[in-house]
Amino acid sequence: MTTRTLPARAPDGWWTGHARYRYYMLFGMAGGLLAVVSGVLLLGVRALGEGADAWARYQALLGSPAGLLLSAVLLVSTGFFALRWLRVGVAVPQVQIGPLPAPAGWLILIAHFAGLVTISLILLLLLSGAVV
Repeated sequence: MTTRTLPARAPDGWWTGHARYRYYMLFGMAGGLLAVVSGVLLLGVRALGEGADAWARYQALLGSPAGLLLSAVLLVSTGFFALRWLRVGVAVPQVQIGPLPAPAGWLILIAHFAGLVTISLILLLLLSGAVV
Protein backbone atom coordinates (compact mmCIF):
# COMPACT_ATOMS: atom_id res chain seq x y z
CA MET A 1 0.00 0.00 0.00
CA THR A 2 1.35 3.43 -0.95
CA THR A 3 0.85 6.71 0.83
CA ARG A 4 -1.02 9.36 -1.10
CA THR A 5 0.91 12.59 -1.58
CA LEU A 6 -0.04 16.04 -2.69
CA PRO A 7 0.72 16.99 -6.30
CA ALA A 8 3.85 18.98 -7.00
CA ARG A 9 3.54 22.69 -6.31
CA ALA A 10 3.63 25.00 -9.30
CA PRO A 11 6.98 26.79 -9.54
CA ASP A 12 7.27 30.52 -8.95
CA GLY A 13 6.35 32.48 -12.04
CA TRP A 14 4.16 29.67 -13.40
CA TRP A 15 1.80 32.09 -15.12
CA THR A 16 4.55 33.64 -17.24
CA GLY A 17 5.38 30.34 -18.92
CA HIS A 18 2.38 30.14 -21.25
CA ALA A 19 0.47 32.83 -23.15
CA ARG A 20 -2.91 31.51 -22.00
CA TYR A 21 -1.88 31.83 -18.34
CA ARG A 22 -0.50 35.34 -18.90
CA TYR A 23 -3.75 36.50 -20.49
CA TYR A 24 -5.76 34.89 -17.72
CA MET A 25 -3.76 36.70 -15.03
CA LEU A 26 -3.86 40.01 -16.91
CA PHE A 27 -7.62 39.56 -17.32
CA GLY A 28 -7.94 39.12 -13.56
CA MET A 29 -5.77 42.15 -12.82
CA ALA A 30 -7.76 44.26 -15.29
CA GLY A 31 -10.92 43.16 -13.50
CA GLY A 32 -9.44 44.49 -10.28
CA LEU A 33 -8.69 47.79 -11.97
CA LEU A 34 -12.37 48.00 -12.96
CA ALA A 35 -13.07 48.46 -9.26
CA VAL A 36 -10.78 51.50 -9.34
CA VAL A 37 -12.68 52.84 -12.38
CA SER A 38 -15.93 52.44 -10.46
CA GLY A 39 -14.46 54.30 -7.50
CA VAL A 40 -13.31 57.19 -9.71
CA LEU A 41 -16.76 57.43 -11.27
CA LEU A 42 -18.46 57.34 -7.86
CA LEU A 43 -16.21 60.18 -6.69
CA GLY A 44 -17.32 62.15 -9.73
CA VAL A 45 -20.99 61.52 -8.97
CA ARG A 46 -20.41 62.60 -5.37
CA ALA A 47 -18.64 65.76 -6.55
CA LEU A 48 -21.59 66.55 -8.82
CA GLY A 49 -23.92 66.26 -5.85
CA GLU A 50 -21.79 68.56 -3.69
CA GLY A 51 -21.86 71.51 -6.07
CA ALA A 52 -19.80 73.42 -8.60
CA ASP A 53 -16.72 73.84 -6.38
CA ALA A 54 -16.43 70.11 -5.69
CA TRP A 55 -16.94 69.37 -9.39
CA ALA A 56 -14.18 71.83 -10.32
CA ARG A 57 -11.81 70.17 -7.82
CA TYR A 58 -12.68 66.74 -9.25
CA GLN A 59 -11.99 67.94 -12.79
CA ALA A 60 -8.72 69.51 -11.68
CA LEU A 61 -7.71 66.24 -10.04
CA LEU A 62 -8.42 64.27 -13.21
CA GLY A 63 -6.67 66.93 -15.31
CA SER A 64 -3.46 66.75 -13.29
CA PRO A 65 -0.56 64.67 -14.65
CA ALA A 66 -1.24 61.92 -12.09
CA GLY A 67 -4.92 61.95 -12.99
CA LEU A 68 -4.15 61.72 -16.70
CA LEU A 69 -1.76 58.83 -16.11
CA LEU A 70 -4.37 57.04 -13.99
CA SER A 71 -6.99 57.65 -16.69
CA ALA A 72 -4.69 56.23 -19.38
CA VAL A 73 -3.90 53.10 -17.34
CA LEU A 74 -7.58 52.58 -16.53
CA LEU A 75 -8.59 53.11 -20.17
CA VAL A 76 -6.10 50.52 -21.43
CA SER A 77 -7.06 47.99 -18.74
CA THR A 78 -10.78 48.51 -19.35
CA GLY A 79 -10.30 48.08 -23.09
CA PHE A 80 -8.27 44.91 -22.56
CA PHE A 81 -10.92 43.55 -20.17
CA ALA A 82 -13.75 44.36 -22.59
CA LEU A 83 -12.05 42.74 -25.57
CA ARG A 84 -11.19 39.60 -23.61
CA TRP A 85 -14.70 39.43 -22.17
CA LEU A 86 -16.24 39.63 -25.64
CA ARG A 87 -13.98 36.81 -26.79
CA VAL A 88 -15.01 34.68 -23.82
CA GLY A 89 -18.58 34.74 -25.13
CA VAL A 90 -17.45 32.83 -28.20
CA ALA A 91 -15.82 30.16 -26.08
CA VAL A 92 -19.11 29.39 -24.35
CA PRO A 93 -20.58 26.26 -25.90
CA GLN A 94 -22.87 27.14 -28.73
CA VAL A 95 -26.38 25.80 -28.23
CA GLN A 96 -28.71 24.82 -31.01
CA ILE A 97 -32.22 26.12 -30.43
CA GLY A 98 -34.91 24.58 -32.60
CA PRO A 99 -34.20 23.33 -36.10
CA LEU A 100 -31.67 26.08 -36.96
CA PRO A 101 -27.99 25.25 -36.46
CA ALA A 102 -25.99 27.08 -33.81
CA PRO A 103 -24.36 30.27 -35.12
CA ALA A 104 -20.68 30.16 -36.00
CA GLY A 105 -18.13 31.48 -33.52
CA TRP A 106 -17.04 34.32 -35.79
CA LEU A 107 -20.65 35.48 -36.12
CA ILE A 108 -21.08 35.58 -32.34
CA LEU A 109 -17.83 37.55 -32.02
CA ILE A 110 -18.98 40.11 -34.62
CA ALA A 111 -22.36 40.39 -32.88
CA HIS A 112 -20.64 41.06 -29.55
CA PHE A 113 -18.46 43.80 -31.00
CA ALA A 114 -21.42 45.32 -32.87
CA GLY A 115 -23.40 45.37 -29.62
CA LEU A 116 -20.52 47.04 -27.78
CA VAL A 117 -20.16 49.74 -30.44
CA THR A 118 -23.93 50.31 -30.63
CA ILE A 119 -24.39 50.65 -26.86
CA SER A 120 -21.31 52.89 -26.62
CA LEU A 121 -22.64 55.21 -29.35
CA ILE A 122 -26.08 55.39 -27.74
CA LEU A 123 -24.56 56.25 -24.37
CA LEU A 124 -22.25 58.81 -25.97
CA LEU A 125 -25.17 60.49 -27.73
CA LEU A 126 -27.30 60.49 -24.58
CA LEU A 127 -24.56 61.80 -22.30
CA SER A 128 -23.43 64.48 -24.76
CA GLY A 129 -26.96 65.85 -25.02
CA ALA A 130 -27.19 65.25 -28.78
CA VAL A 131 -30.24 63.02 -28.22
CA VAL A 132 -32.85 63.85 -25.63
